[in-house]
Amino acid sequence: MPTEKLNGIDIYYEEHGSGPAIILTHGLGDNAGLWAPLGEALADSYRVIAWDMRGHYRSEAPAELSEYTQDIVVEDLRSLCDHLGLEKAVHGGHSLGGYTALRFHEKYPERVSALILHATGPGYRNPEGSQAWTDRLAGIADKQEAKFARDDRVSAKELRTGAPQLGEISQHVVRGITNVERGVMANPSFTDATKVDVPALVIVGENDKAYTASSSYFEQKLANGKMIVIKGAGHPAALEQPEVVNTAVREFLDGLDLT
Repeated sequence: MPTEKLNGIDIYYEEHGSGPAIILTHGLGDNAGLWAPLGEALADSYRVIAWDMRGHYRSEAPAELSEYTQDIVVEDLRSLCDHLGLEKAVHGGHSLGGYTALRFHEKYPERVSALILHATGPGYRNPEGSQAWTDRLAGIADKQEAKFARDDRVSAKELRTGAPQLGEISQHVVRGITNVERGVMANPSFTDATKVDVPALVIVGENDKAYTASSSYFEQKLANGKMIVIKGAGHPAALEQPEVVNTAVREFLDGLDLT
C-alpha cells in the first residue's frame, strides 16, 4: 500500500474496491486497519480509502508540536483527496476521525456527499469542559512520555490507547501520539450539527457511554441523520460487531445517490 508526501509529510493510505468513493479516518491510537472489515464488505461496490493520520503508525510523526492541529489534519485529508482525484466523497470517521470528518465538512462542504459518524463527539460549547478535556489528554501524554522516550516506537497496547483489537498491530512513534493528544485534540471547537446539510449515519456502541449523549445530539440536530445503536458493542463497534456495522453502512450507502 502506498505512502505519499502530502501536505509536507509522508501519509500512508490504502484502497479497496471501485465505485463511489468512501474515505475513512481512524481515531486516536488506531490506524487504517480499524476499517478493514468495512472495506472488505464494501469493496464489491465502492472505492474504500482508509489512511493513517499524522503521528500514527505508518504515517510520519513530525517532532514539533506546532505541526499538530486539527486544521492541519483537515488539510492532510484534503491533500489526500486531491492526490486521489476525489472532488467529492462520503467521509466517515471513528471518534477523533469522525470529528475530523465533521471539520472537513465544515471547511469543504462541497466535497462531502454524506457522513458516517462512528462514536463521534461534536466538540465543546463550554470553555470549562473543553479545558478539562485538554488537561486530561495532556496528563495522559505526560504519563506516556514518562514511561517511554519520545522517539521510541511503541505498540498502542503499551501506550494504553486505541482499540484493543489493534493494540499489537498499531506501532506508533511516541511523540506522534503525545503530540496528537496535546495538539490535534486540544480545545476542540464545537461543530454545529444543524449546519450539516448532507445525509449522515451515526453509529454508537450500546456500551460506549462516553459517546451515547453526543450521538443522540447528532440524531436530534442533523437535518438528515439516522442513528444506529450497536448492541453489545463498546467504543470500536466497527471491530467488535463488524457484521452489524457493515450491514448498517451498506444500507445507508445503497440508499444514497452517489452518481
